[in-house]
Amino acid sequence: VQNNGYAISVPLTRQSAAPTLAHKAVGYGMPGRLVDGNDAAAVHQVLTEALERARGGGGPTLVEALTYRVEAHTNADDATRYRQAEEVTAWQAHDPIRLLEDALRERDLLDDRLVAEAGEEAEAMAARMRAEFHADPDLDPMSLFAHVYAEPTQQLREQAAQLAAELAAEAEVHAR
Repeated sequence: VQNNGYAISVPLTRQSAAPTLAHKAVGYGMPGRLVDGNDAAAVHQVLTEALERARGGGGPTLVEALTYRVEAHTNADDATRYRQAEEVTAWQAHDPIRLLEDALRERDLLDDRLVAEAGEEAEAMAARMRAEFHADPDLDPMSLFAHVYAEPTQQLREQAAQLAAELAAEAEVHAR
């Protein structure tokens, strides 16, 4: 559970009487873990333990990661109606990327050169993703019938045949 403290504009304290969402795991018969969602190492540790437990046959673990939504929920949301600027500023000082960068620098695992390289790689990846998002997809209309039923119904087979015939006729017109 990514807990940013709000459900759009309602604080968690007004949504649940439970001290944390992790406490709700009791009602589901599983352990619950609360973790600082802005501490990458802590999140990794808790999720690793949860995965090991699940892979070992111990079942699921409800993990609540406390974090914060610095920006508004949507572009139509006026977050100043339900939270103060001081609250946002306090959480900005707990930025997970900066915290991780500081921790890695303290251990001499990160320097300015690596930060610059990572930034360049991230921007290149983002540019590729933007290009892919804006590219028109090459869609096959016949894929509408794939993965609908394990065994297609007679009606579905008839609809697929009808569409295939229409597409073939259209292709023939364009070929002329």
